Amino acid sequence: MQTPNFKLITIAEIKKNYPFLTEDEKFDYFEDWEDSDYFVVANGEVNFEGNFYLDLYEDKEKKGLAGLLNLPIKRIEEIRIEGVLIDGDLFTTGSIINAEGDYGPYVFVSGNVNCQSLLLGGANVQINGNVVAKEVVMTFYNHGSFNCSGLIEAPVFIVTDHNTTFSERKSKLFYYNDRADDTEPQNECEYDDETDEEIMSKELRKLLDNPLIETFEELERDLARGELVLQQNNPPVKTYEYWRERVLANYRDLKLVPMEFKTEELCTLALNSTFHALPFVHQDLVTAERCEKLVTKDGFALQVIPDERITKELSFKAAQSGTMLRFIPEEYYSEELIVLVFKNGKHEPDINDVPSLFITASLLIEYVKIGKGLWLDKACKQSGIDKGMVLKEVIDSGIQYLENIFGNHFSKETVEYAFSVYKNQEEWNNYVQKYKVKFERLGLNEYLF
Repeated sequence: MQTPNFKLITIAEIKKNYPFLTEDEKFDYFEDWEDSDYFVVANGEVNFEGNFYLDLYEDKEKKGLAGLLNLPIKRIEEIRIEGVLIDGDLFTTGSIINAEGDYGPYVFVSGNVNCQSLLLGGANVQINGNVVAKEVVMTFYNHGSFNCSGLIEAPVFIVTDHNTTFSERKSKLFYYNDRADDTEPQNECEYDDETDEEIMSKELRKLLDNPLIETFEELERDLARGELVLQQNNPPVKTYEYWRERVLANYRDLKLVPMEFKTEELCTLALNSTFHALPFVHQDLVTAERCEKLVTKDGFALQVIPDERITKELSFKAAQSGTMLRFIPEEYYSEELIVLVFKNGKHEPDINDVPSLFITASLLIEYVKIGKGLWLDKACKQSGIDKGMVLKEVIDSGIQYLENIFGNHFSKETVEYAFSVYKNQEEWNNYVQKYKVKFERLGLNEYLF
Protein backbone atom coordinates (compact mmCIF):
# COMPACT_ATOMS: atom_id res chain seq x y z
CA MET A 1 0.00 0.00 0.00
CA GLN A 2 2.95 2.33 0.23
CA THR A 3 3.20 4.98 -2.46
CA PRO A 4 6.10 7.34 -1.74
CA ASN A 5 5.04 10.31 -3.86
CA PHE A 6 2.01 11.38 -1.80
CA LYS A 7 2.39 14.48 0.34
CA LEU A 8 0.30 17.11 2.09
CA ILE A 9 -0.11 20.46 0.34
CA THR A 10 -2.04 23.42 1.73
CA ILE A 11 -5.08 24.67 -0.12
CA ALA A 12 -3.30 28.00 -0.54
CA GLU A 13 -0.63 26.18 -2.56
CA ILE A 14 -3.26 24.23 -4.50
CA LYS A 15 -4.91 27.48 -5.57
CA LYS A 16 -1.55 28.89 -6.62
CA ASN A 17 -0.31 25.83 -8.53
CA TYR A 18 -3.67 24.70 -9.97
CA PRO A 19 -5.68 27.94 -10.33
CA PHE A 20 -8.11 26.37 -12.82
CA LEU A 21 -9.55 24.21 -10.01
CA THR A 22 -11.11 27.26 -8.38
CA GLU A 23 -13.32 27.62 -11.46
CA ASP A 24 -14.98 24.29 -10.62
CA GLU A 25 -18.14 24.98 -8.60
CA LYS A 26 -17.52 21.76 -6.64
CA PHE A 27 -14.15 23.05 -5.42
CA ASP A 28 -14.85 24.31 -1.87
CA TYR A 29 -18.54 23.82 -2.66
CA PHE A 30 -19.71 24.85 0.82
CA GLU A 31 -17.14 27.65 1.08
CA ASP A 32 -15.88 26.38 4.41
CA TRP A 33 -12.27 25.54 3.53
CA GLU A 34 -9.35 27.44 5.02
CA ASP A 35 -6.19 28.14 3.04
CA SER A 36 -4.32 26.35 5.81
CA ASP A 37 -6.31 23.13 5.23
CA TYR A 38 -4.75 20.39 3.13
CA PHE A 39 -4.97 18.23 0.04
CA VAL A 40 -3.24 14.88 -0.36
CA VAL A 41 -1.20 15.37 -3.53
CA ALA A 42 0.81 13.17 -5.87
CA ASN A 43 2.74 14.60 -8.81
CA GLY A 44 3.15 12.02 -11.54
CA GLU A 45 1.93 8.49 -12.03
CA VAL A 46 0.62 6.65 -8.97
CA ASN A 47 0.81 2.85 -8.73
CA PHE A 48 -1.14 1.75 -5.67
CA GLU A 49 -1.30 -1.71 -4.10
CA GLY A 50 -4.73 -2.62 -2.73
CA ASN A 51 -7.87 -0.53 -2.31
CA PHE A 52 -7.63 3.25 -2.60
CA TYR A 53 -10.01 4.73 -0.02
CA LEU A 54 -11.46 8.22 -0.44
CA ASP A 55 -13.39 8.43 2.83
CA LEU A 56 -10.66 10.50 4.45
CA TYR A 57 -12.92 11.72 7.27
CA GLU A 58 -13.50 8.24 8.70
CA ASP A 59 -11.35 7.01 11.59
CA LYS A 60 -10.36 3.79 9.84
CA GLU A 61 -9.18 5.62 6.73
CA LYS A 62 -7.31 8.21 8.79
CA LYS A 63 -5.11 5.42 10.13
CA GLY A 64 -4.38 4.22 6.59
CA LEU A 65 -3.68 7.77 5.50
CA ALA A 66 -1.24 8.26 8.37
CA GLY A 67 0.68 5.22 7.16
CA LEU A 68 0.55 6.38 3.56
CA LEU A 69 1.99 9.79 4.43
CA ASN A 70 4.35 8.41 7.08
CA LEU A 71 2.86 10.74 9.70
CA PRO A 72 1.63 10.10 13.26
CA ILE A 73 -2.11 9.45 13.45
CA LYS A 74 -2.34 12.34 15.93
CA ARG A 75 -1.10 14.71 13.23
CA ILE A 76 -3.76 13.48 10.77
CA GLU A 77 -6.46 13.97 13.40
CA GLU A 78 -5.28 17.54 14.10
CA ILE A 79 -5.60 18.81 10.53
CA ARG A 80 -8.37 19.07 7.96
CA ILE A 81 -7.81 17.25 4.68
CA GLU A 82 -10.33 18.40 2.11
CA GLY A 83 -9.20 16.75 -1.09
CA VAL A 84 -7.03 14.42 -3.15
CA LEU A 85 -5.13 15.59 -6.21
CA ILE A 86 -3.22 13.31 -8.54
CA ASP A 87 -1.42 15.13 -11.32
CA GLY A 88 -1.00 12.07 -13.51
CA ASP A 89 -2.44 8.58 -13.89
CA LEU A 90 -3.77 6.42 -11.05
CA PHE A 91 -3.35 2.66 -11.22
CA THR A 92 -4.52 0.51 -8.32
CA THR A 93 -4.66 -3.27 -7.97
CA GLY A 94 -7.80 -2.94 -5.86
CA SER A 95 -10.87 -0.74 -5.96
CA ILE A 96 -11.30 3.00 -5.51
CA ILE A 97 -13.84 3.39 -2.74
CA ASN A 98 -15.97 6.28 -1.47
CA ALA A 99 -18.52 4.32 0.54
CA GLU A 100 -20.00 7.32 2.36
CA GLY A 101 -22.95 8.68 0.42
CA ASP A 102 -23.48 11.88 2.36
CA TYR A 103 -20.06 13.46 1.97
CA GLY A 104 -16.51 13.01 0.78
CA PRO A 105 -13.43 14.91 -0.36
CA TYR A 106 -12.86 16.82 -3.56
CA VAL A 107 -10.89 14.54 -5.91
CA PHE A 108 -9.03 15.56 -9.05
CA VAL A 109 -7.08 13.21 -11.33
CA SER A 110 -5.48 14.79 -14.37
CA GLY A 111 -4.81 11.50 -16.15
CA ASN A 112 -6.31 8.04 -16.54
CA VAL A 113 -7.62 5.71 -13.85
CA ASN A 114 -7.34 1.92 -13.84
CA CYS A 115 -8.82 -0.14 -11.00
CA GLN A 116 -10.77 -3.23 -10.03
CA SER A 117 -13.99 -1.30 -9.33
CA LEU A 118 -14.89 2.34 -8.77
CA LEU A 119 -17.50 3.16 -6.10
CA LEU A 120 -18.40 6.82 -5.59
CA GLY A 121 -20.93 8.35 -3.22
CA GLY A 122 -20.66 11.76 -1.56
CA ALA A 123 -17.27 12.85 -2.94
CA ASN A 124 -16.95 15.37 -5.76
CA VAL A 125 -14.70 13.72 -8.33
CA GLN A 126 -13.17 15.03 -11.56
CA ILE A 127 -11.16 12.68 -13.78
CA ASN A 128 -9.74 14.25 -16.93
CA GLY A 129 -8.67 11.02 -18.59
CA ASN A 130 -10.29 7.63 -19.11
CA VAL A 131 -11.54 5.23 -16.45
CA VAL A 132 -11.02 1.52 -16.94
CA ALA A 133 -12.46 -0.83 -14.31
CA LYS A 134 -12.12 -4.59 -14.33
CA GLU A 135 -15.55 -5.08 -12.81
CA VAL A 136 -17.93 -2.27 -11.83
CA VAL A 137 -18.22 1.50 -11.93
CA MET A 138 -21.01 2.48 -9.56
CA THR A 139 -22.07 5.94 -8.38
CA PHE A 140 -24.83 6.45 -5.83
CA TYR A 141 -26.77 9.09 -3.89
CA ASN A 142 -27.23 12.70 -4.88
CA HIS A 143 -24.83 14.39 -2.46
CA GLY A 144 -21.78 13.73 -4.62
CA SER A 145 -20.75 14.27 -8.22
CA PHE A 146 -18.52 12.57 -10.78
CA ASN A 147 -17.36 13.97 -14.08
CA CYS A 148 -15.15 11.94 -16.39
CA SER A 149 -13.89 13.95 -19.35
CA GLY A 150 -12.95 10.77 -21.20
CA LEU A 151 -14.22 7.23 -21.60
CA ILE A 152 -15.67 5.07 -18.82
CA GLU A 153 -15.02 1.43 -19.61
CA ALA A 154 -16.32 -1.27 -17.30
CA PRO A 155 -18.31 -4.48 -17.80
CA VAL A 156 -20.94 -3.08 -15.43
CA PHE A 157 -21.75 0.63 -15.09
CA ILE A 158 -24.45 1.77 -12.64
CA VAL A 159 -25.67 5.27 -11.76
CA THR A 160 -28.29 5.50 -8.99
CA ASP A 161 -29.53 8.98 -8.10
CA HIS A 162 -26.07 10.50 -8.60
CA ASN A 163 -24.72 13.49 -10.50
CA THR A 164 -22.58 11.55 -12.98
CA THR A 165 -21.42 12.84 -16.37
CA PHE A 166 -19.00 11.39 -18.94
CA SER A 167 -18.00 11.75 -22.56
CA GLU A 168 -18.55 8.15 -23.60
CA ARG A 169 -18.89 4.69 -22.14
CA LYS A 170 -18.26 1.04 -22.87
CA SER A 171 -20.27 -1.28 -20.64
CA LYS A 172 -20.59 -4.52 -22.50
CA LEU A 173 -22.45 -6.52 -19.84
CA PHE A 174 -24.81 -4.11 -18.08
CA TYR A 175 -25.67 -0.42 -17.92
CA TYR A 176 -28.19 1.36 -15.71
CA ASN A 177 -28.64 5.10 -15.19
CA ASP A 178 -31.72 6.48 -13.45
CA ARG A 179 -30.62 10.03 -14.26
CA ALA A 180 -30.77 9.46 -18.02
CA ASP A 181 -33.15 7.93 -20.53
CA ASP A 182 -30.71 5.50 -22.13
CA THR A 183 -31.25 2.44 -19.89
CA GLU A 184 -32.49 -0.62 -21.75
CA PRO A 185 -35.93 -1.82 -20.56
CA GLN A 186 -34.56 -5.19 -19.46
CA ASN A 187 -32.07 -3.42 -17.19
CA GLU A 188 -34.70 -1.47 -15.26
CA CYS A 189 -35.43 -2.26 -11.61
CA GLU A 190 -38.65 -3.81 -10.36
CA TYR A 191 -40.50 -2.64 -7.26
CA ASP A 192 -41.20 -5.25 -4.59
CA ASP A 193 -44.42 -4.44 -2.70
CA GLU A 194 -43.61 -6.87 0.10
CA THR A 195 -40.18 -5.47 0.97
CA ASP A 196 -40.83 -1.91 -0.29
CA GLU A 197 -37.53 -2.04 -2.19
CA GLU A 198 -36.34 -1.61 -5.74
CA ILE A 199 -35.02 -4.97 -6.95
CA MET A 200 -32.21 -5.01 -9.48
CA SER A 201 -32.76 -6.35 -12.94
CA LYS A 202 -32.35 -10.08 -13.44
CA GLU A 203 -29.88 -9.18 -16.19
CA LEU A 204 -27.51 -7.80 -13.53
CA ARG A 205 -28.21 -10.38 -10.85
CA LYS A 206 -27.28 -13.25 -13.14
CA LEU A 207 -23.84 -11.67 -13.61
CA LEU A 208 -23.07 -11.55 -9.90
CA ASP A 209 -21.15 -14.16 -7.99
CA ASN A 210 -23.69 -14.01 -5.15
CA PRO A 211 -27.23 -14.58 -6.52
CA LEU A 212 -28.71 -13.45 -3.19
CA ILE A 213 -27.77 -9.83 -3.89
CA GLU A 214 -31.00 -8.17 -5.00
CA THR A 215 -30.64 -4.43 -4.35
CA PHE A 216 -28.13 -1.77 -5.29
CA GLU A 217 -27.51 -1.12 -1.59
CA GLU A 218 -26.44 -4.73 -1.12
CA LEU A 219 -24.13 -4.48 -4.11
CA GLU A 220 -22.68 -1.24 -2.69
CA ARG A 221 -21.77 -3.05 0.52
CA ASP A 222 -19.80 -5.68 -1.40
CA LEU A 223 -18.05 -3.06 -3.48
CA ALA A 224 -17.26 -1.03 -0.34
CA ARG A 225 -15.37 -4.05 0.97
CA GLY A 226 -13.30 -4.18 -2.20
CA GLU A 227 -14.84 -7.51 -3.20
CA LEU A 228 -14.77 -9.09 -6.61
CA VAL A 229 -18.46 -9.33 -7.42
CA LEU A 230 -18.76 -10.65 -10.98
CA GLN A 231 -19.07 -14.37 -11.54
CA GLN A 232 -16.83 -14.22 -14.61
CA ASN A 233 -13.82 -13.20 -12.49
CA ASN A 234 -14.01 -16.23 -10.18
CA PRO A 235 -14.03 -14.46 -6.79
CA PRO A 236 -12.39 -16.33 -3.89
CA VAL A 237 -14.53 -19.00 -2.24
CA LYS A 238 -16.24 -17.67 0.90
CA THR A 239 -15.97 -19.58 4.18
CA TYR A 240 -18.15 -19.71 7.27
CA GLU A 241 -15.64 -17.49 9.09
CA TYR A 242 -15.89 -14.95 6.31
CA TRP A 243 -19.67 -14.78 6.66
CA ARG A 244 -19.49 -14.75 10.43
CA GLU A 245 -17.25 -11.67 10.32
CA ARG A 246 -19.58 -9.93 7.86
CA VAL A 247 -22.73 -10.64 9.84
CA LEU A 248 -21.15 -9.44 13.07
CA ALA A 249 -20.16 -6.23 11.29
CA ASN A 250 -23.56 -5.72 9.64
CA TYR A 251 -26.62 -7.81 10.48
CA ARG A 252 -28.14 -7.03 7.04
CA ASP A 253 -25.51 -9.23 5.45
CA LEU A 254 -27.26 -12.24 6.97
CA LYS A 255 -29.60 -11.97 3.98
CA LEU A 256 -26.66 -12.58 1.65
CA VAL A 257 -25.36 -15.72 3.36
CA PRO A 258 -25.70 -18.92 1.29
CA MET A 259 -27.91 -21.56 2.90
CA GLU A 260 -25.00 -23.91 3.67
CA PHE A 261 -23.50 -21.26 5.96
CA LYS A 262 -26.71 -19.79 7.39
CA THR A 263 -26.63 -21.94 10.50
CA GLU A 264 -28.63 -21.51 13.70
CA GLU A 265 -25.44 -20.33 15.37
CA LEU A 266 -24.94 -17.59 12.79
CA CYS A 267 -28.56 -16.49 12.98
CA THR A 268 -28.38 -16.39 16.77
CA LEU A 269 -25.24 -14.25 16.61
CA ALA A 270 -27.07 -11.78 14.39
CA LEU A 271 -30.16 -11.72 16.62
CA ASN A 272 -28.03 -11.21 19.72
CA SER A 273 -26.80 -8.07 18.01
CA THR A 274 -30.23 -6.77 16.95
CA PHE A 275 -33.78 -7.98 16.47
CA HIS A 276 -33.74 -6.30 13.04
CA ALA A 277 -31.95 -9.41 11.75
CA LEU A 278 -35.08 -11.55 12.19
CA PRO A 279 -36.46 -11.05 8.64
CA PHE A 280 -33.23 -12.59 7.32
CA VAL A 281 -33.41 -15.67 9.57
CA HIS A 282 -34.61 -18.94 8.08
CA GLN A 283 -38.31 -19.35 8.86
CA ASP A 284 -37.74 -22.68 10.62
CA LEU A 285 -35.77 -20.81 13.27
CA VAL A 286 -38.45 -18.16 13.88
CA THR A 287 -40.07 -20.04 16.74
CA ALA A 288 -42.51 -18.76 19.34
CA GLU A 289 -39.79 -19.07 21.98
CA ARG A 290 -37.32 -17.02 19.94
CA CYS A 291 -39.94 -14.34 19.27
CA GLU A 292 -40.79 -14.13 22.96
CA LYS A 293 -37.11 -13.81 23.87
CA LEU A 294 -36.63 -10.96 21.39
CA VAL A 295 -39.73 -9.09 22.55
CA THR A 296 -38.88 -9.54 26.22
CA LYS A 297 -35.47 -8.01 25.55
CA ASP A 298 -36.87 -5.15 23.45
CA GLY A 299 -40.55 -4.54 22.83
CA PHE A 300 -39.75 -2.80 19.55
CA ALA A 301 -38.90 -6.25 18.19
CA LEU A 302 -42.63 -6.74 17.71
CA GLN A 303 -42.39 -4.78 14.46
CA VAL A 304 -40.40 -7.59 12.79
CA ILE A 305 -42.26 -10.55 14.30
CA PRO A 306 -44.32 -12.43 11.67
CA ASP A 307 -48.05 -11.73 12.02
CA GLU A 308 -48.83 -15.36 12.74
CA ARG A 309 -46.51 -15.27 15.78
CA ILE A 310 -48.06 -12.20 17.40
CA THR A 311 -50.48 -13.05 20.20
CA LYS A 312 -52.22 -11.07 22.92
CA GLU A 313 -49.69 -12.37 25.43
CA LEU A 314 -46.75 -11.38 23.23
CA SER A 315 -48.28 -7.93 22.76
CA PHE A 316 -48.42 -7.42 26.53
CA LYS A 317 -44.80 -8.55 26.85
CA ALA A 318 -43.84 -6.00 24.21
CA ALA A 319 -45.76 -3.30 26.08
CA GLN A 320 -43.96 -4.20 29.29
CA SER A 321 -40.57 -4.03 27.55
CA GLY A 322 -41.38 -0.76 25.81
CA THR A 323 -42.85 -0.50 22.33
CA MET A 324 -45.16 1.63 20.18
CA LEU A 325 -48.88 1.02 19.91
CA ARG A 326 -48.76 0.98 16.12
CA PHE A 327 -46.73 -2.27 16.23
CA ILE A 328 -49.51 -4.12 18.06
CA PRO A 329 -52.48 -5.55 16.13
CA GLU A 330 -55.62 -3.56 16.94
CA GLU A 331 -57.51 -6.75 17.80
CA TYR A 332 -55.49 -6.92 21.04
CA TYR A 333 -56.09 -3.31 22.09
CA SER A 334 -57.55 -2.55 25.51
CA GLU A 335 -57.24 0.39 27.87
CA GLU A 336 -54.94 -1.69 30.07
CA LEU A 337 -52.62 -2.45 27.16
CA ILE A 338 -52.61 1.13 25.87
CA VAL A 339 -51.74 2.53 29.30
CA LEU A 340 -48.97 -0.05 29.64
CA VAL A 341 -47.54 1.04 26.28
CA PHE A 342 -47.69 4.70 27.37
CA LYS A 343 -46.03 3.99 30.73
CA ASN A 344 -43.15 1.91 29.38
CA GLY A 345 -42.58 3.65 26.05
CA LYS A 346 -39.22 5.12 25.16
CA HIS A 347 -40.87 8.21 23.73
CA GLU A 348 -43.59 10.66 24.67
CA PRO A 349 -46.98 8.87 24.58
CA ASP A 350 -48.83 9.62 21.37
CA ILE A 351 -52.60 9.64 21.79
CA ASN A 352 -52.88 9.99 18.00
CA ASP A 353 -51.97 6.29 17.75
CA VAL A 354 -55.11 5.35 19.68
CA PRO A 355 -58.28 4.64 17.66
CA SER A 356 -61.22 6.84 18.68
CA LEU A 357 -63.08 3.78 19.96
CA PHE A 358 -60.58 3.45 22.83
CA ILE A 359 -60.34 7.12 23.82
CA THR A 360 -62.17 7.49 27.11
CA ALA A 361 -61.98 9.96 29.98
CA SER A 362 -60.09 7.47 32.12
CA LEU A 363 -57.53 6.87 29.34
CA LEU A 364 -56.97 10.61 28.87
CA ILE A 365 -56.46 11.01 32.62
CA GLU A 366 -53.72 8.36 32.53
CA TYR A 367 -52.31 9.95 29.38
CA VAL A 368 -51.77 13.27 31.17
CA LYS A 369 -50.43 11.59 34.32
CA ILE A 370 -47.85 9.57 32.38
CA GLY A 371 -46.41 12.28 30.14
CA LYS A 372 -46.92 15.80 28.86
CA GLY A 373 -50.33 15.18 27.32
CA LEU A 374 -49.26 17.14 24.24
CA TRP A 375 -52.33 16.30 22.17
CA LEU A 376 -54.95 16.47 24.94
CA ASP A 377 -56.83 19.38 23.34
CA LYS A 378 -57.17 17.54 20.03
CA ALA A 379 -58.21 14.27 21.68
CA CYS A 380 -60.84 15.98 23.84
CA LYS A 381 -62.35 17.85 20.90
CA GLN A 382 -62.52 14.76 18.72
CA SER A 383 -64.01 12.58 21.45
CA GLY A 384 -66.30 15.18 23.06
CA ILE A 385 -64.68 14.71 26.45
CA ASP A 386 -64.42 17.74 28.74
CA LYS A 387 -60.77 18.74 29.03
CA GLY A 388 -61.34 20.63 32.28
CA MET A 389 -62.77 17.52 33.89
CA VAL A 390 -59.75 15.46 32.78
CA LEU A 391 -57.29 17.95 34.25
CA LYS A 392 -59.22 18.15 37.53
CA GLU A 393 -59.14 14.37 37.83
CA VAL A 394 -55.38 14.40 37.27
CA ILE A 395 -54.97 17.07 39.96
CA ASP A 396 -57.09 15.02 42.35
CA SER A 397 -54.83 11.99 41.73
CA GLY A 398 -52.00 13.47 43.82
CA ILE A 399 -49.97 16.61 44.33
CA GLN A 400 -47.05 15.06 42.42
CA TYR A 401 -49.07 15.45 39.21
CA LEU A 402 -48.89 19.23 39.50
CA GLU A 403 -45.56 18.81 37.72
CA ASN A 404 -47.47 17.59 34.67
CA ILE A 405 -50.27 20.11 35.04
CA PHE A 406 -48.19 23.24 35.67
CA GLY A 407 -45.53 22.13 33.23
CA ASN A 408 -47.85 21.50 30.30
CA HIS A 409 -51.41 22.64 31.09
CA PHE A 410 -50.90 25.78 33.13
CA SER A 411 -53.92 28.06 33.23
CA LYS A 412 -55.90 30.21 35.66
CA GLU A 413 -58.44 27.40 35.99
CA THR A 414 -55.92 24.65 36.80
CA VAL A 415 -54.17 26.91 39.34
CA GLU A 416 -57.42 27.80 41.07
CA TYR A 417 -58.48 24.17 41.33
CA ALA A 418 -55.07 22.94 42.45
CA PHE A 419 -54.97 25.65 45.10
CA SER A 420 -58.36 24.61 46.44
CA VAL A 421 -57.11 21.04 46.80
CA TYR A 422 -53.52 21.50 48.00
CA LYS A 423 -53.26 24.98 49.53
CA ASN A 424 -52.61 23.58 52.99
CA GLN A 425 -49.94 21.13 51.88
CA GLU A 426 -46.29 22.07 52.37
CA GLU A 427 -45.34 20.94 48.85
CA TRP A 428 -47.74 23.44 47.27
CA ASN A 429 -45.28 26.30 47.69
CA ASN A 430 -42.53 24.26 46.03
CA TYR A 431 -44.57 24.09 42.82
CA VAL A 432 -45.52 27.75 43.06
CA GLN A 433 -41.87 28.78 43.31
CA LYS A 434 -40.80 26.45 40.52
CA TYR A 435 -43.38 27.90 38.13
CA LYS A 436 -43.25 31.45 39.50
CA VAL A 437 -42.66 32.94 36.04
CA LYS A 438 -45.88 31.36 34.72
CA PHE A 439 -47.84 32.67 37.69
CA GLU A 440 -46.50 36.17 37.07
CA ARG A 441 -47.15 35.96 33.32
CA LEU A 442 -50.87 35.27 33.93
CA GLY A 443 -51.10 37.85 36.71
CA LEU A 444 -51.69 35.24 39.40
CA ASN A 445 -49.51 37.07 41.89
CA GLU A 446 -51.90 36.42 44.79
CA TYR A 447 -50.63 32.84 44.93
CA LEU A 448 -46.98 33.93 45.32
CA PHE A 449 -47.34 35.10 48.91
